Amino acid sequence: MMQFWIKAASALPYTDDVGRSVVDTLLDIASSDLSPYIPMVAWDWLNKRPVLHPESVAFRPEGMVSVVQMIRELRDTELFVSYLHIVWSEWCQLGSYGVLVMRHLIREEFGGIGATGYRKDLIWRLVHVLSQLDEGQGHVYPDTSIGRVSLSLLKAEYEELWRELLEMDEEGMKVLTGASSSCRPFSIY
Repeated sequence: MMQFWIKAASALPYTDDVGRSVVDTLLDIASSDLSPYIPMVAWDWLNKRPVLHPESVAFRPEGMVSVVQMIRELRDTELFVSYLHIVWSEWCQLGSYGVLVMRHLIREEFGGIGATGYRKDLIWRLVHVLSQLDEGQGHVYPDTSIGRVSLSLLKAEYEELWRELLEMDEEGMKVLTGASSSCRPFSIY
């Protein structure tokens, strides 16, 4: 059934709505018992980086850990960057456990000189999310049991990830130059 689903989706001309629908469905399946049946080609849809609706299943913290684990097993750094571009959003509260998972992921997947481009890409994504939060654009859907999370809490989560990436970038510069860098790139936020 999964093979037919992705084959049908791939036969459609790409539009934002198609990309959103396929990626939302993919991430829903990835956080379910059906995850082992996802065809490898389905993961390529993440690289299209569609902007998901605030109500998307992708923004539910309980599914993120399982999706992160699945992508780790695929050993595809580009896929990780695309996934983070999708879920790091002014609409998505990560929660303290989600932030911890993301910080660990950043340390393991985006360390070293070879990941500089990926880090820069993710730093810019976080700058965008933080600027949206500064404008009062974000809030959390649809978990009404918790209610809306304050923008300041949401901002604090993303600032923590932003600082983690900057620290990793600085460590990469130290390795490259053999000295401590006094100038921090991307401190425009």
